[in-house]
Amino acid sequence: MTRLQITGFKSIGALIASFAMYMLNVVNEAIVVLVFLMLLDMITGVMRSFLTKSWNSTVGMSGVIKKVAIFVLIGMAGAVEYVALYAGQDSKGLVILGVTSFFIVNECISILENTAQIGLPIPPILYNVLEKLHKDPSGKEQRVERHPEMERLDKLKLIKENEILQHEIIKKDTENKEETKDEN
Repeated sequence: MTRLQITGFKSIGALIASFAMYMLNVVNEAIVVLVFLMLLDMITGVMRSFLTKSWNSTVGMSGVIKKVAIFVLIGMAGAVEYVALYAGQDSKGLVILGVTSFFIVNECISILENTAQIGLPIPPILYNVLEKLHKDPSGKEQRVERHPEMERLDKLKLIKENEILQHEIIKKDTENKEETKDEN
């Protein structure tokens, strides 16, 4: 997917979300939701960097600066809306809502990427969308991959679960044989 297609996807999501929020009259609540999702994104980002042993304070600070810039853009949208209102065009909060919704969708995608890299199961349809969407601004594809250690832990967990199931099957077979023996 090109950068333009990715932006289009996010814009469509923002349009749908902003229309729903407008209908529910929750403009201020959208900003609260955005702040909450930003916190979740930062938490999952720190967790991902810890588990993948890729902590970089420069990347972390860059993320914080980007989040501050998001609020600058929302403030700018508010200023545009104020000027439009002063000119007699009441948009009823749709400009702020549209910008906020765009970034809500963006934060949700980032949280999904972080949790996929942490190793949490992601529904296949969302995983496929992430695979298609995840490119950096230069156009280079970046794979959404799980950390190899998570794969190893999953395999160990599956082996342990398999051993438990085998033990339960053997136990039931033994009980069934004893019941059959007692009946005879």
